[in-house]
Amino acid sequence: MANHFTVVLNKLDEAFSVQETRNYGLFIQFNESGLAYCVLDYRRNKFMGVQQIKRTEFQQRQGGIKDSFHDFLKSVVTAMPWLKNPYKLVKIAYESKKHTLIPAPLYDANELENYLNFNYKSDPEEKAFSDHLVLMDTYNVFSIPTLILDEIKGIYPHTRIYHLSTILMESVLINFKNRINTNRVFLHLREKHFDLMLFDGRQMSYFNSFSYLNPEDITYYLIFVLEQLNINPENIPVVLLGKVDRSSNLFELLQRYIKHVEFGRRNDSFKFSYVFNQVQAQSFYPLLNFTLCGS
Repeated sequence: MANHFTVVLNKLDEAFSVQETRNYGLFIQFNESGLAYCVLDYRRNKFMGVQQIKRTEFQQRQGGIKDSFHDFLKSVVTAMPWLKNPYKLVKIAYESKKHTLIPAPLYDANELENYLNFNYKSDPEEKAFSDHLVLMDTYNVFSIPTLILDEIKGIYPHTRIYHLSTILMESVLINFKNRINTNRVFLHLREKHFDLMLFDGRQMSYFNSFSYLNPEDITYYLIFVLEQLNINPENIPVVLLGKVDRSSNLFELLQRYIKHVEFGRRNDSFKFSYVFNQVQAQSFYPLLNFTLCGS
């Protein structure tokens, strides 16, 4: 059964105890290609570790999603039964391409599908949800394929599912609220997609997600957006989050066009096990800040 998944990152403190999970928080990030999770020990206010798991055979075809995702998730929880243990808190985020922001004054809970259909092709095999970003007084409307939703709910039936971008936006606002006093750009790198956020003072003035194939794509979109907003790239700091590091081609390329490039830091409100010494500080940014976000 293990051939349904591959563990691509395994950093779990040996102090983690399957008998003590009622004292832990479990935070999981799902997408069609796999999952990542981290564990927080509330007694010590300390993150115990993070694991990233990929589906061995990921099929884009809708007809192949159910069986492969079912087998994937079943094999993961069989190999890692502690994921089904009782925890003090469980939070789940889903990463999908389909999501859109609606200002609270314009929001109608009965119009979720219509909001999505305005920007994306309608899909009867998906279910729409929304998150309220209280700090922005905005709703993030998104969808999850019902086949995947049913599999997740089969294991975590009473756990609410947020969109990953909700956690990203809220965590940046919370963690950088005392530093965002001028224009600042945040780039959150994911696999094949990235999120671009622009803050004007302490308000988010722009958010969008893009697909990319190479670092040149990311740089192009960034410069294009800044030009459209009449912002000089040399005058605005860019903060990098997610799947990027100082040895990456993207970092080298950005430095040619952006004068101030920096990496996100971990939240110093928490302690981190020594296993995180081998994990880039800007990695898994939404996941490691999930406990602060969502109502």
